[in-house]
Amino acid sequence: MKRENIKKLLCLLMCVVFLSAFASCAVQNSEEKTTTQTTATSTTVPITVTTTEDENTTFPENKTRKIYKGLSKDKKGDFPYKIATYSTYYNSGDTTRTQNLKTAVSKVNNIVVPKGEVFSFNQTVGKRTVTAGYETAKVVSDREFVDGLGGGVCQVSSTIFECALRTNAEIVERTCHTLKVGYVPLGGDATVQWNSKDFKFRNTSGADFRIKMACDSGTLTCSIYANKDIDIGDISINISRSGDTYTLTRSVNGKQNYSTSSHYQEQKTTTKKAKEKKKKKDKEKTTKKDKKETTTEKND
Repeated sequence: MKRENIKKLLCLLMCVVFLSAFASCAVQNSEEKTTTQTTATSTTVPITVTTTEDENTTFPENKTRKIYKGLSKDKKGDFPYKIATYSTYYNSGDTTRTQNLKTAVSKVNNIVVPKGEVFSFNQTVGKRTVTAGYETAKVVSDREFVDGLGGGVCQVSSTIFECALRTNAEIVERTCHTLKVGYVPLGGDATVQWNSKDFKFRNTSGADFRIKMACDSGTLTCSIYANKDIDIGDISINISRSGDTYTLTRSVNGKQNYSTSSHYQEQKTTTKKAKEKKKKKDKEKTTKKDKKETTTEKND
């Protein structure tokens, strides 16, 4: 009896030892797996994210310009009195420049300038960009006519300037081109450049103005209408020249109330043009020399 109890006890001890050994192996395998997974995670190569933005290649705006009261369009309002009108002319065959004219005109047409308020060309027309509908055409840069975005827009601002002069409006800001332009009399232009050169006038008539613009078949016209009948007086525009200076004056009922001066630089001769001119001149010399030699041979 005692012997059987001893055997049972030994069997029980052996089972306990076996189970303990099995449990130890399982825990060890689990730890090895955890360690392997942790190692794999810790050795992952981090991804570095870079950007292509370079502050040196951006185009910062110039100093902030004064913001005037926003102007709105009014197509149906009653503006029956035409105060002034002015037309300039352009080459409709120049498709990209014509497109720029029409894009700018669409921004200005039907704009209402309430009495006492200021019309700002740049604020009304906005920045000249591709998404705004502008294309590449000739612009003035560094005493040269070069290709630039929005070329031709200055003809719109100059046409408005000429028309505004004839309404006796107060000219707040106006700048001449650096080179001579042909669509208005010299001294009567108003160049614009986004956020640096603007054309502005203040409506001092005592009535609200509406600007109507049309651009079609080579003619660009600006007309200004009022919502009530007003007397702007007898307006006379005169441009005089003294040396290289052109002076525009406006007189109302014989009394001068506005004057502005313009000075234009000579167009720069580019290296390419100079080379072409020299090449043409050398060719002419060679042709003359060949003709002379041929004449001499005949005389002999």
